[in-house]
Amino acid sequence: SLNEQRVLLADGTVLPYDVLVVASGARLQPEETEGMAGDGWKQNVFTFYDVDGATALQGALERFEGGRLAVNFVDLPIKCPVAPLEFAFLADWYFHDTGIRDKVEITFVTPLDGAFTKPIASDQLGSLLAEKGIELVTEFATGEVDGAGGRLVSYDEREVPFDLLVTIPLHGGADYVNRSPGLGDDLGFVPTDPATLQSKARPNVFALGDATNVPTSKAGSVTHFEGEV
Repeated sequence: SLNEQRVLLADGTVLPYDVLVVASGARLQPEETEGMAGDGWKQNVFTFYDVDGATALQGALERFEGGRLAVNFVDLPIKCPVAPLEFAFLADWYFHDTGIRDKVEITFVTPLDGAFTKPIASDQLGSLLAEKGIELVTEFATGEVDGAGGRLVSYDEREVPFDLLVTIPLHGGADYVNRSPGLGDDLGFVPTDPATLQSKARPNVFALGDATNVPTSKAGSVTHFEGEV
């Protein structure tokens, strides 16, 4: 409760505060995309963005003997936005290393208009995918994951077939942020002043890291710095 300056815990404990720091990170929301968390989840649809998903994906890759591998993130913001592309490059290396690269079609599917999140990087480095034989599908707004049929379906009814899908689900803030009136935005992230990390909700509430709506908070690196080190 922001008005009463109290944090209410699930077990009923009440913690009063004078200053509150929210650092609850981001959570995966596969249920927000139709079919993603359905029958194919951890069968032929995987994510490496949590420990259970990465462990299950390891087993799937070890069993994979060839076919169509699609790598897709549904939408930004996500933690470490370049990680899906890094995975596609690592998959290319892995299948070369195991000797089956000629049996695998890799497709990188993105809602953006280029492979990289920054236009200059896409312009300068986009050719890397073609050099590695990775197909690029852009401006793909994922509306459905059909695990049984092995299809990614966009809102404009385009389809990308797959035998194995590596996806990064939508991200959102912690559940309790959504349950705290005035604290979060529509995605459950805390609107935050990027210069001071002060929440827009109250002057004595601050937010750190992935819990914030600051664009660089989920980038995993510093993208802008002024001054001397």
